[in-house]
Amino acid sequence: MTEVRIGLIFLLVLVVTGTNFAVDIVCDCRYFWMVRDALETPESIDSMINRAAEAGANGIIVQVAGRAEAYYTSSILPMANFQDDFDPLAYTIARARPRGLEVHAWVNAFLVWSAPYPPADSLHVWHSHPDWFMTDRFNRSTREYTRDECDRNSLVGATLSPAIPEVREFIADVAAEIAVNYSVDGIHLDYIRYPNPSFGFEFQSSGKFFLETGLDPLDIFRRYGETGELVDMWSLWKIDQVTMTVETIRSVLRSEAPGVLLSCAVMADPNEARSHYSCDWRSWLESGLVDFVCTMAYTTNTVKAKELAVLGTTVCPERVIHGIGIYNQPMSTAFVGAAEALANGGRGICIFSLNSLSSDSTWMLRNFWGQTGSTDHSLDSAVFHRVSN
Repeated sequence: MTEVRIGLIFLLVLVVTGTNFAVDIVCDCRYFWMVRDALETPESIDSMINRAAEAGANGIIVQVAGRAEAYYTSSILPMANFQDDFDPLAYTIARARPRGLEVHAWVNAFLVWSAPYPPADSLHVWHSHPDWFMTDRFNRSTREYTRDECDRNSLVGATLSPAIPEVREFIADVAAEIAVNYSVDGIHLDYIRYPNPSFGFEFQSSGKFFLETGLDPLDIFRRYGETGELVDMWSLWKIDQVTMTVETIRSVLRSEAPGVLLSCAVMADPNEARSHYSCDWRSWLESGLVDFVCTMAYTTNTVKAKELAVLGTTVCPERVIHGIGIYNQPMSTAFVGAAEALANGGRGICIFSLNSLSSDSTWMLRNFWGQTGSTDHSLDSAVFHRVSN
């Protein structure tokens, strides 16, 4: 009776809103993001895998490095909290593959801590490399922000600086460690961006920019805020730092694990992603630097959802997987943007998150995205040329 009731409500929503999902569109990539709290026990992993398979998914993006802690066997990151003598990533792969599910390893890039207390392990990067972290325009490190201050300043947590070469190498080493030691289909980077224009003024960044341009970025910010020709110079410089991080990771993967894909979770509006977050993901797609992106269009506003779907598929739609949130809205309204993205040539849908999917909703999702399509991602030969020079 529960599924019948939900089904009637779903159909009523379609009639009232005038939404038509009965279109002949193939959803090649039917993915879920799977958050790390589901990796603590074999039983929780089994539950997630079963639910993904029942929903007709063909891939999961599994968060194995959230707060710079490993849900796998690592010689770089401290271990996260899970059962002894248990490797969550290895177990997930072993359970997912027989169910026809790809496994992509989700790694938070610059964001390395978001809890209201410091990490307990003294080897954590929070303790071992305090000089690697971004600062604000008052030279205050993101390590020092309280949880309330983070929320007020649109900062998720303690964030590493992409302008520091050792940071880029650190993230690349984590990606390579996973790609070499585990049979994953891909490495998926999250938080591969600046938090907002108010951050990134650590002395290493300001010093490098001054040496290259003769300009003080902090003085530029104070004088001109977020607009003006000099501000654009600083903005472009920060964009380059994020792109160089992706290039470093891509180069290492191509050298050590050439068959492993590289993807990123990105803000759905490519213009905002570039100007506000220094994440130029459209150029990454155009140059073949990444194999695909998952755009994060978690809005609950259906008009905005359609706008983001169109914006996110204007460049290389065959390499764009449209991300929708079901943690903050009913499945039926989340489908609005998803359907628009597929109609505009998007390659597939990724849902945040598998942890939020109720068993009662699996049939609705399966009926929406179907069970046909290929997840094969063609590799761009330009990538090999780029990293070999």
